[in-house]
Amino acid sequence: MTAILPAIRPVAPDSIRIGMPEMCRGGLSETWLWKAAGHRHWLALATAHGLDRPDFRDATGARLYAAFTETQLAEGRLDRVGEHDLLTFDTHLSRTGRTRFRSIVTVSTEKEVVGRLTLDSAFVGRRHTGRNRSAARGLVARPCHLLPPAHAHVPFRPATWDWIGPFQREDRQELASCVIDPNPHEDFNGADFLYFASYAALADRAEWHWFHQADPIVTTRSRRTFFLGNIELGDTVTVLLCGTRSDGDSMSHWIELRRTVDGALLAVSFAERGLRR
Repeated sequence: MTAILPAIRPVAPDSIRIGMPEMCRGGLSETWLWKAAGHRHWLALATAHGLDRPDFRDATGARLYAAFTETQLAEGRLDRVGEHDLLTFDTHLSRTGRTRFRSIVTVSTEKEVVGRLTLDSAFVGRRHTGRNRSAARGLVARPCHLLPPAHAHVPFRPATWDWIGPFQREDRQELASCVIDPNPHEDFNGADFLYFASYAALADRAEWHWFHQADPIVTTRSRRTFFLGNIELGDTVTVLLCGTRSDGDSMSHWIELRRTVDGALLAVSFAERGLRR
């Protein structure tokens, strides 16, 4: 009988020697880091379901995917990562609901922790082939080896949150906007969804358009993103700056991503960006 566990470390910590593909102008690429952490979350889910590869199916045999509902980066020191550093990932996965899971990925160099990423996901499948807007929750037919939680995780509600970081919901403004046309070669994943890591990349592109903070350059110290929808290829995304705060050598931004065609809220992101140390 397979043991039912409250949480697992699906594999031993794994490491990668940092080179140009993992870096950007300010140190470790945040977009690459989200992709790397998301891939480990995906593989951990396979282990939890007793699969040798992450091919998830519901009871009808239809394909299911792990759609991220919330991600958070804390203790970000991406500017302290340089070429040839050895970067280690330590991944722990737990179950937070019937179809929801959370991984905590601790990322370290040989000297220090440079990021602690929390990734929450739920399984979804398309009700209509090729239509991302038809994605709905699904249940993997294969049993999971993780113990369900005693209390259900409460999801983010755009209309009911009070404070997140330095921002209060009732203080929302529209200080600036930027329309971006996501690229199929860069922003969509192999499942044809707008990739979760691209949401942060779109926010970064908008920030560069608005602020052009180049000398000194800023890097991400923390970011919390709530994912609420997806787009079809050809849809544009309107990025809105809803709030900004400055504190010494750091600045915080509250950003919304909306589908331009109908204004549907796709994601809300709160990020603290600091001057490169």
